[in-house]
Amino acid sequence: MAVQKTEAIIIRSYPLSDSSKILTFYTREFGKVRAVAKGAKRAKSKFRGNVELLNHGLLIFFEKPNRDLQNVNEFDLIDCFDQLKQDFDQTIYACYYSELVDAIESEGGANQDVFNLLIRAFKMLPCTKDIPLLARIFELCLLDKAGYMPIFSHCIVCSELLVDVAARFSDRLGGLICWNCRGQDLHSVSISSESIELLKTLQQIDMSSVSRVQASQQNHQELKMVLSSLIACQTQRQIKSLKFIENLK
Repeated sequence: MAVQKTEAIIIRSYPLSDSSKILTFYTREFGKVRAVAKGAKRAKSKFRGNVELLNHGLLIFFEKPNRDLQNVNEFDLIDCFDQLKQDFDQTIYACYYSELVDAIESEGGANQDVFNLLIRAFKMLPCTKDIPLLARIFELCLLDKAGYMPIFSHCIVCSELLVDVAARFSDRLGGLICWNCRGQDLHSVSISSESIELLKTLQQIDMSSVSRVQASQQNHQELKMVLSSLIACQTQRQIKSLKFIENLK
């Protein structure tokens, strides 16, 4: 049994018993780690409330090979993102980001780019006006770092370049289909040329540049439809926090 020490973000939490929790951490060195925090719900717990959802800290755990659940020894808080948690909308989106990482990333596969992306997204939320557009950038970045980046520059079937033209999007094929190839996926959905060009832009920019990008209501609707369908296709999992986002004004 090895003692491991790494930075970690709590991306999922649920009760194990009246006194303990099962936590899913996304760690810098080990990727996704599931572990038991024994006694975490007790008033005099050694964790002192540190093991809460979305918290960023220094995790020490006992690693047992070939075991689904590890044991948390310590979790020293680095950042609890207080400013974010004071705003309901921002908290819901942070939970959405965490749930996406949990759905897309497999256990045991470390990806420091994904870890850094999640930290950066949490820090960007309080200073971003267009939070839904920030979410689209996060989705694209996460898909890219996980190896699922969709193709928006050309038809994924015939390779015809698509510039300032409407097309159809296939979540099954992972990209755009030109009008002539639409029969390759009868369940593909139509997307306007403006939204396609916006998706290309979002693939190229950093989250810090989100304030420089303008999106119409139609753009927002089409981008959300396209990326949500792709994520659902890739993860084969219902993202529960999306229901809460649907109810946000």
